[in-house]
Amino acid sequence: MQNKRALLISLGVALFAVLMIYSYISQKEKTLLELATPIRVVVAIRDIPEGSKLDENVVEERQVPRKYVQPGAISELSMAVDKTVIVPVLKGTQILESVLMSAGGSLAAKVPTGMRAFSCAVTDVTAAAGLIRPGDFVDVMVTVETGHFQEGKTISDEIMTKTFLENVLVLAVNQTSSKVATIKSAADQQNAPGNIFSKTAQTQEQTINLRTITFALSPEDTQRMNLAHEIGSISVALRSSWDRDQRKNLPSLKAQDFLGIQRSVIPRSIPPWIEIRGAEQRTRY
Repeated sequence: MQNKRALLISLGVALFAVLMIYSYISQKEKTLLELATPIRVVVAIRDIPEGSKLDENVVEERQVPRKYVQPGAISELSMAVDKTVIVPVLKGTQILESVLMSAGGSLAAKVPTGMRAFSCAVTDVTAAAGLIRPGDFVDVMVTVETGHFQEGKTISDEIMTKTFLENVLVLAVNQTSSKVATIKSAADQQNAPGNIFSKTAQTQEQTINLRTITFALSPEDTQRMNLAHEIGSISVALRSSWDRDQRKNLPSLKAQDFLGIQRSVIPRSIPPWIEIRGAEQRTRY
């Protein structure tokens, strides 16, 4: 009798174990089938440079197992065509919503949250010889002349320079917010007909004719930049890629302190240089 009861218990335990194993295998099979379900995504069929406009010649729709679909992947070709990629895309890479910008899209898509895009007039001399690119980080200085009024005339007291912004992100150079497009624009300028710099003579990074730089600034720094632009001369220093997070918090530098003298420094009344490009003359005071 005891042997029969033990046999029944063993059979019951074995049946329960079989049911548990069957349930586990069924669940795993269902999960694997879901992961293997083909999902349609848009994939690059060749390397796509930054700033390129997408069309049927560079992207296509493919079926990819659900397991390998990246978050934010575009599922229809119509959602990608006529859009511009803001980063380089390698062949075989799925096209993500985060790398696309509508044709003619706004710079606002590249402005970090809580920041403002603010443009400042510069020249090659005041902005690292035109070597600044979108995505670089810079320090911004302002040079001002202080003084007072005497008998209706302005009397200069001193000149000082202040680094008032550090580690500032460059959003755009002139009207280009793509680093690759900026370099291409520089190459087009220097390889134009009549330019003394030939294609074969270019051994270093090509420069562009700077007119404006657009920065990503906090609302408070936007006010400071606007005020500095009105009261003095703006200069921009390119930061090293290795010390982006370092800040010096330098004090204002006065001309007397710089020269080690007590006498007042008279500002220059003539331009330090005059640049002539064709019919255009640029003067820097």
